[in-house]
Amino acid sequence: MAISPEAFNLPNAMIDIWADESLEDDQKELMSACLPRDVAQPTSEQQLAKLQDTVNACEILLSVRDTGAGHWLSEEGRRFPDAVYKLTFLVARKMHLAKHISGERCGESCVVPGDFFAPLIQKIKETQSHVATLNYDGLLSTALREAGVLGSSKPTLIDGFVSSKFDRTNLFRKKSFGGWYLHLHGSPLFVGKSGATPRKVAESTIRRRTPPQQAGRHIVLTHFTHKPKIIASSEVLSIYWEFLQMAIDESQEIVIFGYSGNDIHLNRIISQQRADKHVKVIDWLGSGTLAVRSSFWTEQLGGEVELHLLEDVLTFSDW
Repeated sequence: MAISPEAFNLPNAMIDIWADESLEDDQKELMSACLPRDVAQPTSEQQLAKLQDTVNACEILLSVRDTGAGHWLSEEGRRFPDAVYKLTFLVARKMHLAKHISGERCGESCVVPGDFFAPLIQKIKETQSHVATLNYDGLLSTALREAGVLGSSKPTLIDGFVSSKFDRTNLFRKKSFGGWYLHLHGSPLFVGKSGATPRKVAESTIRRRTPPQQAGRHIVLTHFTHKPKIIASSEVLSIYWEFLQMAIDESQEIVIFGYSGNDIHLNRIISQQRADKHVKVIDWLGSGTLAVRSSFWTEQLGGEVELHLLEDVLTFSDW
């Protein structure tokens, strides 16, 4: 948001995806039926709760054995999960490939400023810190790859994908060197149906107008109360969250940057795992006063935090 509030505005991204021709009319009609009567299209994660409940119900019925007496779901019902997965993929892709919408850099791809990222890269290399992100965008992964920290022949960070295929054992480190890079809420690059080996496709693949097959299953985009269900149903994400707990356990300090604090499932894990570890939070001044945000973070994370409220979070360098 500090790089481009317009490009990374989730409601705007959802509105744009609904308005273009990426989603078919019958897919929109199916999803609209799950929205309140006075809501024409989804514009927030909160409005997607019923969609996720319906996806869960459909997939349960899809798993019921067909005895020849007819399927439990109509043809529309069988298509519904794919419609929701397509929506989540398209929104996540828009974030991943975000470009500046206005100003001198209009049309240029959004990137992390070098003067902000250099100290973070240095810290990761020096301490072999773990890195976890909730965002779908490619800002962090692109910068890490370009710095040789991720995806190189001898990476400091590993994400569990080797030769584009994911496996739990790919997160095992050699002689405990390095850290984990965990996309906690998924990425549009992750594809694969339930029960199959998840894959990571190239960025050029998701740039095509037609989504790759089996896209969207490993992306968390819904009301926060439903996010744990999606995480548990994804082979990639469930393992990432397991490794997150180990990452917190073996770390000396927890640094939280650019996070609103609204994902209760994440706050609970940090609160339960932090013990006596020092927790540093870098927050935006526009989110509230020092007193309000200090009280919020102390309650959410189960203890005192060192809070930095900044007008521009990209000025932070004291990792």
